Amino acid sequence: MIRFGLVALVMSVVVPTIGHAASAGIEASNNCYDQFRSGNMNAAINYCTAAIESGDLDSDELVGALINRGVAFRNIREFQRAVVDYTAALKLAPNDAMIYANRANARREMGELKNALNDANVAVKLDSERAASFYTRGAVLEAAGQLDNARKDYAMAATLAPDNKDYSNSVSLIDARLAQGEGEQP
Repeated sequence: MIRFGLVALVMSVVVPTIGHAASAGIEASNNCYDQFRSGNMNAAINYCTAAIESGDLDSDELVGALINRGVAFRNIREFQRAVVDYTAALKLAPNDAMIYANRANARREMGELKNALNDANVAVKLDSERAASFYTRGAVLEAAGQLDNARKDYAMAATLAPDNKDYSNSVSLIDARLAQGEGEQP
């Protein structure tokens, strides 16, 4: 459902109705995305903030702006601010596996492994065909030292997305660590 909304958002942003200017919020959201894509995270955050605060965005557009700002915060290592944005997005889209996975990654990087694992579990439960959710849970489990379980999730991600080299490389790296005797001890 969110995917459809995002497609509609792209259409309304890229091709505004003839004779109507894009709202300030939509324009700021577009600028946020452009700055994010160019690697300027601070500018992306500023534009996303303007979009969020504009009051011009519908629910799906607001979710997108919150996610984008959360990712930008995460990229500049402001993990707590990323978690705040992902949490706000989840209030509007409580069944979005990607947002749970994003929040799990930010929480993992903050060392909040229990909360990260809870979010990653929800992401997998919501969309058991989404490779990135398994990969995220694998990363959380790896950070927690649960290498056998991390390997299982990395392997599932690699099965679901066989062309993704990061997923298959993660399986190989875990295999090497396990072969050296790392991991859970009895």
